[in-house]
Amino acid sequence: MKITADNNNLAVMKEIGARIKRGRLDMQLSQKELAERAGISMRTMSTIENSGDVRLESLIRVLRAMGQLENLNLLLPELAFNPEDYRTLGKDRQRVSKNKTQQENSSGWKWGDEE
Repeated sequence: MKITADNNNLAVMKEIGARIKRGRLDMQLSQKELAERAGISMRTMSTIENSGDVRLESLIRVLRAMGQLENLNLLLPELAFNPEDYRTLGKDRQRVSKNKTQQENSSGWKWGDEE
């Protein structure tokens, strides 16, 4: 199954679990062996494969044990440097701010007495 925006969360989690299971089988590992390599319990490994419902840390451990951790870069690629960031070089962005016209235009709410 291809994961798309139309899939609900449960379907996506199940697909992730199924892909991990296929990867484990391709590596010719049992659930127990992969769980031991990842440092998680057999129950957690089974839950990952059957429902995909898992803590992020456990998923990272399994991906690392499978040699697939770097594939997260495909999921969330590093952002290229934006030329506008030269003026704030060395400062990490802390919040998003909008100029006054953007704030006025983005708000669909009005008091009701505007003309």
